[in-house]
Amino acid sequence: MNHEELNGTYVLVNPGLSNDPVKRQGQIGMITYADTLNDDVYVSFEKGQQGLYSSDALLVMKKSNDVYQEAFQNVKLLDTADFKQMVQISFLQQSASRQDARSAIEMAAVNPVIRSFTMVSLKDQLGIAQNQAESYHHSGSIGR
Repeated sequence: MNHEELNGTYVLVNPGLSNDPVKRQGQIGMITYADTLNDDVYVSFEKGQQGLYSSDALLVMKKSNDVYQEAFQNVKLLDTADFKQMVQISFLQQSASRQDARSAIEMAAVNPVIRSFTMVSLKDQLGIAQNQAESYHHSGSIGR
């Protein structure tokens, strides 16, 4: 996935982010520009506020099929409401509607159990090498 493909992607600022200069932990934004070589991801929030993040500070949805499989593979670990919500998220992700994509990430964002099964860091999704991130002296997840 290149930087142009990332533009317009909804992301969740990791709720556990320890250093976020724009104080958007746990909030949903949209990628407006990504420089994957330098691990710089610009995110736009409501009311026009922008933030600069590293890829490990942002969570994105897993693919619809992966969410669906996670639900059924972990059916014994999930309560009924969480299982149903994961299936619903998977169906929302299959829609071409931007609103459905946002609804899916909103559902995952508010429930830590569902979030753990349906979301992954942007860094992991992109497969950015650990040594590259270390070369930029990032210590854990950090906003910029």
